[in-house]
Amino acid sequence: MAANAVESEWKVELLANLKNYDEIFIAALTKDVDAHTRSMLQIVEVVGPSLTSPEVSARQEALRVIVGVVDSLKRDTLEEIEVARLTDFFVNRLQDQQTLFGLTIKGLLALIHMKHFQGSSGVSILDNLATDGFVHSLTRQDRLNVYILFEMLVDRFGQDLEKMGSNSLMRYISVMDGEHEPRNLLIVFRTMVKIVSQFEIDPITETAFDVVACYFPIDFTPTVQEDVESKLKDTLVAGLRRCLTASPKFAKYCLPLILEKLQSDSNDAKEESILTFIALCESGPSVRTVVEEQITSLWISLRREVLTAPTDSIEDAAVKALTSLASLLASGPQLGVSSCDQFVTTVLNDTDQFLRKPELQLQYPTGKILKAVAMSSKAACDKIANIVLPLNVKLFMVQLRTEERLALMNVNALILQAMAAVGGMGNFEPDERTFVAAFYQSLLTETPQNMITCMAVSGLAEMLKLKGFLESDRIDQVCETFMNGMMDYENSGVVDEVTRFFSVAGRVLEEIYIYQKLIPRLLEYIQNREILPLPSRLIDLVQALLRTPRANRSPLFLAKLLDRIQFAEEKGPYVPTMKMYLDIIATYVEGIASTNEAEELYHIVLFPTFRKAIHAATSKEISGFQDIAVLQSLSRIYRWIISRLDHDTFKKLLAALDEMYLSGDTSYRHFTGRADNLGDKLLPSAFKPLEKPYITMHTRCISLMASIVCAAPKNFQFTHDAWKAEVQKLMETCCLCADEQSSVFAAQCIGGILNRIDDHTVLESFIHDALDDPALTRSRSQERRLIRAVVWMAKGLVQRSQATVVIRRLTDMIIRHLKSKKSGEEAADGLRVILEDSEFILNAQMNAVISPLFRQKFFALALPLLMQSFKNAEHHDEAWVKKNHLVALSHLLKYVPQSVAKPSMPQVVPFLIQSLNSDDAELILSTLSSIEELLLESNPGTPSSLETVHIPPLVERLLDLSLTFTNMNVRIAAVKILGHVSTQCEAPPLLPYKQKVLKTLLKCLDDKKRRVREVAVDTRNAWFLVGASIKAN
Repeated sequence: MAANAVESEWKVELLANLKNYDEIFIAALTKDVDAHTRSMLQIVEVVGPSLTSPEVSARQEALRVIVGVVDSLKRDTLEEIEVARLTDFFVNRLQDQQTLFGLTIKGLLALIHMKHFQGSSGVSILDNLATDGFVHSLTRQDRLNVYILFEMLVDRFGQDLEKMGSNSLMRYISVMDGEHEPRNLLIVFRTMVKIVSQFEIDPITETAFDVVACYFPIDFTPTVQEDVESKLKDTLVAGLRRCLTASPKFAKYCLPLILEKLQSDSNDAKEESILTFIALCESGPSVRTVVEEQITSLWISLRREVLTAPTDSIEDAAVKALTSLASLLASGPQLGVSSCDQFVTTVLNDTDQFLRKPELQLQYPTGKILKAVAMSSKAACDKIANIVLPLNVKLFMVQLRTEERLALMNVNALILQAMAAVGGMGNFEPDERTFVAAFYQSLLTETPQNMITCMAVSGLAEMLKLKGFLESDRIDQVCETFMNGMMDYENSGVVDEVTRFFSVAGRVLEEIYIYQKLIPRLLEYIQNREILPLPSRLIDLVQALLRTPRANRSPLFLAKLLDRIQFAEEKGPYVPTMKMYLDIIATYVEGIASTNEAEELYHIVLFPTFRKAIHAATSKEISGFQDIAVLQSLSRIYRWIISRLDHDTFKKLLAALDEMYLSGDTSYRHFTGRADNLGDKLLPSAFKPLEKPYITMHTRCISLMASIVCAAPKNFQFTHDAWKAEVQKLMETCCLCADEQSSVFAAQCIGGILNRIDDHTVLESFIHDALDDPALTRSRSQERRLIRAVVWMAKGLVQRSQATVVIRRLTDMIIRHLKSKKSGEEAADGLRVILEDSEFILNAQMNAVISPLFRQKFFALALPLLMQSFKNAEHHDEAWVKKNHLVALSHLLKYVPQSVAKPSMPQVVPFLIQSLNSDDAELILSTLSSIEELLLESNPGTPSSLETVHIPPLVERLLDLSLTFTNMNVRIAAVKILGHVSTQCEAPPLLPYKQKVLKTLLKCLDDKKRRVREVAVDTRNAWFLVGASIKAN
């Protein structure tokens, strides 16, 4: 009895929900069905009278409950028999009133997701959809559900639908024909491609093509902001293009459509027709026969679009289409004379007149045509090059006007580029190839140098890429010409092209030729010009040769460079000359490819130069190795060598550094294995870079130590016991030494060491020893130097994203010093140092430990501390305190993605606006940049990015800056951001300021700087449109 009562109560509640749809009850009902305490058939049976009611509303209410439960069920809840019966039920509902169609489709969609749904049921759904459905008169969402249903059936039960043959396509056509909603067409086109590519379409191929061809070309213009942002039109165009080329059987209908649209006056139609043709050619040899039938018409149309292109995009598309066409003709088996060969002959015959008649001014577009066809295959390229290159050289010799000669050179350059791309060599006779190369070489000596000379050098570079095209003797002559005249070329374009030629030479010539012949010859030229001004152009040539890593490099020439450095040291010293040779060595060592090569360079370069630097530091004589520029060049060399060393060699080097920098032992026994003092008069204790009194020549050698320590090999870890004394000494040196640069080097060295310590306990010990040791108390008078060391400590740890407690302590210390007059600026700039990528140390190239998202993690830690400090400083009398906080804040925002900073913007924006009241142009520009990124990253009117309350003070200050600030860049940025405010913020809060902004911008149009006036025009136009949509509505 109790069970019957419960059952009756459940039925009553279910029937009650037909009138008052309760999602909570539906969720409970779904849970019962998932638990198999109820069944769907029971539910259908209970609501059965309502489903057969003559009242449409009653049937709709009952169907809504059933669909709500089915839509929420787990995928494997229903058994096969239940799914089949429910499918039949919903299929029968398709014959019901049109107002129930949407719910019915939603129920079918839910069933198709079920694990036990069968393909045979899908066939039944398609049959009834096409015959009984009112698809064309449904709402947009209901039609979209129908198309999604079709796509799901094709994806899951393609094999079952394939048995229907072309009927499945016919069913789909009857459903989608006439669809006009762009967002629905995305699904329509996608599903059409799947059906056409999987199923038989032969009986209705033309019908299937016509049904989608009526949309070509897409002329839809998005009006909704979301559609613009999602690039709806571009997606539609691409989807339709895939439909038109989905099957090779479409080709005979697609080509006439393309040719028809190419005659159109619409540039969009032309461009889309060409892009569709390219997609058709990518279908492969299966469409070649159809294309061959229309080859003449296609060639005429594409040639016209290149020679007289209305837009650059149409020209580029037509050029690509010619390449695709020729590639298609060259694909697949060929009988007799290939179609591609015939096409190339036609192209050459038809373009010959354009090359021979310069008055037509069509040489350059003709060159694009020839290059496009040559890019299709090696055979086509050889045939075109064999005819065009010698012809153009002969035409060049009879032309007198520079413009016509330059046009012919441009054509040849395009052909040579095609040859280099496809590896073509041309079917030249030896004398013809020599004739072309000699002609180009003869142009190098023409004076004055002009664009023709540039084209000649560029052409020779392209020939150099073609292995065997230039004989070795000619390469020697060309290189000698360049080296001999490089310093005298007056045209900067020629200088750039010659540098590019040597860069190409470094990639394609044999290593033995480069390192044993070309580089030594270049060094001879450089040696003859060692006096000021230095031969910077020749140095660029050497570096262009060395920048490409090669497998079999020869370091023998480095000995000559080291000899020249020693010669410059003894004769002068000539510091610029020394630095010049060191920079060449640095370029070479940047290409180290193995630990063996690094070991070799360690002995050839690092040891002798390091010894000379230490000797110079301890010598009373003037030396080039005492100059900071030379030491920095050495540091650059050492970093690259050390970063590629093996661990054992590096440990020996560290032991030598320990003895040398702490004990002053300069015997080099750790380097050489034997005592080898620098000189008889030099005592072992003479070198004391980390001891008082700090001698500048000694402390500057810390730069060498920092370059070695901070470039430790991968996975190398420093230990506490071995480096405790060094870190303590480096801290004292950083704070107390007289030389500012030495202080920076010491701080960087500390950061590099901490970055390579993995143990948290050891890290805490290091920080305690460095900051809390009583011996360091005396250095606190050097507060700015101390903060510098703390900043680099923090950078080394932040990049690891470890030891959060230690990082928090260091960060808190930096932010507290923003209120210090001595160290405030150093602390504010410290956030930039921590977050930016360092060029020299603590970067990925130098094997630093860098954690993913370390900037985001530091931002989350530092921002609350900074904001709290900022609030505490609001009542501070000194303006520099706020300025320091604002500089720190702008650095913090600059180096993190806006998606990370965005949640904090409601609290940050008021401080950004306040920073605009500063007189510091650099601070204002940094703040304006942060505000600009904030506006551009957010959607229009998003409260979390720029709240309404922030708009009045921001607009007022921007107007003031745009008129009165003396710095031009500030005025430009302020006006530009005013424009962003008008487009990215909601209109109602802006309307009260519209007239004032327009009047102020009118004054900006009279600004004395043209760039300000240009930006003001765009911004004023944007503000004229503020509120236009509100009035329209």
